[in-house]
Amino acid sequence: MKEKATIEKVYARKRTASMPTLLNFQNGQLAAVSKHATQFCRLLQKSGKSPVKVAMVTAKDQIYHGVVDGGEAPALTDTYICVRNKITNKVRIIPIEQATLSNHIYNTLEQKPLPTLTAEHTKAVLMKQFGGRKAARFAANQETNKINVDVLRNDLENTVRETDLNGQVEEKPNTEHNFDILRPKFNKDAKKLEEVYNVHDIVPGELLDRLDEESKVVYSTPVDKLPLQSEFLCKCVKQIQDSTPTPEGFLNLKLIIYMDCLLSLLKTRARSLKSVELSGITEKAENDVRTRFSDPNSKPFSRTPHTSEKALCYFIVMATIISENFSVDLNVLSQELGVSKQKLLKFAHIVNVCRAPKTDLLTLRLPSKVTTLPGSLSRKSRK
Repeated sequence: MKEKATIEKVYARKRTASMPTLLNFQNGQLAAVSKHATQFCRLLQKSGKSPVKVAMVTAKDQIYHGVVDGGEAPALTDTYICVRNKITNKVRIIPIEQATLSNHIYNTLEQKPLPTLTAEHTKAVLMKQFGGRKAARFAANQETNKINVDVLRNDLENTVRETDLNGQVEEKPNTEHNFDILRPKFNKDAKKLEEVYNVHDIVPGELLDRLDEESKVVYSTPVDKLPLQSEFLCKCVKQIQDSTPTPEGFLNLKLIIYMDCLLSLLKTRARSLKSVELSGITEKAENDVRTRFSDPNSKPFSRTPHTSEKALCYFIVMATIISENFSVDLNVLSQELGVSKQKLLKFAHIVNVCRAPKTDLLTLRLPSKVTTLPGSLSRKSRK
């Protein structure tokens, strides 16, 4: 935005109160991990004359910790961050603390004694480094001709395993499990369409709570002024604006903000999502999409076919939720997403959305009335 930003509020730094903490990892970045498997806490370590504040992050079975504002620099300077609202162009200046985290495994490794080299290995190393040409060649020949017992053991185990598997029936791939990686969680025993999907299983409840201000701004802003590229989403926003404001309407506006990020994700050709702008409304939604839809089996924030397939499944589900009677036009959705009708029908079937007979409407169905999709996707989904 070309206009200068306006400082809305400057928060005072309070030494006795807890503040937002900027975390840096010592030897890399934290890979894409579900928020349910990640926890953050602040501890007070009583060591020496004065207690020390420590930040700790647990991600699955890994533990990271580090001293908060350690070193001499925090004692002389304060650190602040600027948070800008893309819509109002107002800035809030917030004081923060910083911590560099390292994996707890390093503490464990430091306590283990270093392995000692055998006399034979030590002699070979010395001959290579400081011996003459003949001595170095002799050491190299000795190492080449040495039998690796571990390799022989692995080969023997593989041979036995292959022999045991002969004659056994090959198990069919669990395609249902592969589909669960791509689609949102749903209630298989639902008796009503409203019970099939829980919105909090699609978009985290904590994020929905933080989008209150953005949903109000979208509601009060003319559609032609909103940074939405989708005619389908603009039409949905217009219908909500023309009706009486309700909690359900504002919830749908939050879902539309999230769907706008998914649509940008589906249309981008960038392999890395780290620097791609997915939303012109708020960074809150695009940061969540960037984290949750990155391929967990690839580099952090990388886009792969898994990313597009998962985003497509989530978009179809949310499109039916914000639409009347849980139905959306197949032609409109195919044009907006830029995918063929055949591919759209296949992924819609995965999320319990089927084509109504003799119509072009995609309608949400009860899972008990949806037949199992035969076979699997054209590409094997990653486990």
